Amino acid sequence: MKNFIVATATALAMGLSPVFASESNENPQAAKVFAQQFIGAQNVKWSQMHDGYQKVSFVLNGVAAETYFDADGELLGTIRNLLYNQLPLAVMQKLNNKFNDGVVLVVNEITSPEGTSYKLILEQKNRKYNVRLNSLGEVIEVEKEKVKK
Repeated sequence: MKNFIVATATALAMGLSPVFASESNENPQAAKVFAQQFIGAQNVKWSQMHDGYQKVSFVLNGVAAETYFDADGELLGTIRNLLYNQLPLAVMQKLNNKFNDGVVLVVNEITSPEGTSYKLILEQKNRKYNVRLNSLGEVIEVEKEKVKK
């Protein structure tokens, strides 16, 4: 009886494997572009977003990143986590001048067809700032909110 159960479970698992394998969220065109652009990516996870876009989370050279594709498989942009000291010098100078005693919490690099920008979340005194700058250190957007303590 035990052998029958093991044999049945094995047959079911082997029979259902192709069904589950074909239920991938990957768009074939997007998968091809991803494989060409992000050689060596690890821990790759595809997910379908509500608006029809696809998000791919992965690690490349030890850095966590996400990239986004439209329904046609076209690469829309990539976001990766950075350390503060990995920012371009112009961006660091602007931040030091504008938020000299701020504590940086999050640093993201956003790359898209429009170029590269940087989004940071930082705290200064009793305020939290979401700051977006271009690669030349020019401030694109600043949002601020009070920190709840």
